Amino acid sequence: MSMQKYQAFVCAVEKGSLSKAAEELGYTQSGISHMMKSLEEEVGFPLLVRTATGIRPNPEGEMLLPYIRELLGSNENLEQSISAIRGVDTGRIRIASFFSVAVSWLPWILREFRRDYPNVDVQIIEGGADEVESLVLGREADLCIYTGREGRGFDWYPLYRDPLLAVVPPDHPLAGAERFPVAELEGAEFILPRAGFDVDIHQVLEKAGCNPKIKFTSCNDYAIMSMVAAGLGVSILSKLILDSFPCEAVALPMEPAFSRILGMGVPADRTVSPATRNFMRYVRRYVGALSGGEEFRQDV
Repeated sequence: MSMQKYQAFVCAVEKGSLSKAAEELGYTQSGISHMMKSLEEEVGFPLLVRTATGIRPNPEGEMLLPYIRELLGSNENLEQSISAIRGVDTGRIRIASFFSVAVSWLPWILREFRRDYPNVDVQIIEGGADEVESLVLGREADLCIYTGREGRGFDWYPLYRDPLLAVVPPDHPLAGAERFPVAELEGAEFILPRAGFDVDIHQVLEKAGCNPKIKFTSCNDYAIMSMVAAGLGVSILSKLILDSFPCEAVALPMEPAFSRILGMGVPADRTVSPATRNFMRYVRRYVGALSGGEEFRQDV
């Protein structure tokens, strides 16, 4: 059993290309091709289909992929545990998170974490709620930081209450108000994050019973802020992202008030690696030091 073969197979599937997998893992393309051939001989059937644009797993490859990912994860956890016992902390952490968390929290958390664990590699993958969940459940990430939803196979650790604010152009009639009545969104020209990034906003609109006119969609929070500032419509964004970038748009608390709960999620059916668990403690420490938000006390 060769972990290198399994790692090469997973990487080739994720990249959709043997040459890109070779570049990622530091092999020659012929070396990757040889490992794939050797793996297929080992299991007794083909695993990949060559296409005009690259490669993809065949049905048998799709069936084996989650088991191989699980095996690689278990092997990495074992190596990390052995290193921790020896007093040398190594490993890899793949963090799937919202863009707002990636720009607002993670740089400062990582700065402290790397001081104590310089030999742990960290990869950050940004996405919306659906993408973040699928990355972790598909074993492509170890930890997610986002607004979790119950009953989705995660152990969930709520961390922080992040207010959701109405964002309006500077010349909007309510730009000078203390609060923005949510009812004013009815029929308003609205800029909505694209599907998968819009879970929290949809919940606000549903609870308020509002049906704005969706004029634009974007997966980039800063683009939404800029479009609002240009007078293209109104939107709803979190205070966390609004505090991260200067913007000419006006942010107002809503009436009634709405917020989202940010937290950490790990798969309930997998053992959390030592490196990931250590990182979770640093997230907890950072959030505990934040001002202006409500922290949820819970052991990790």
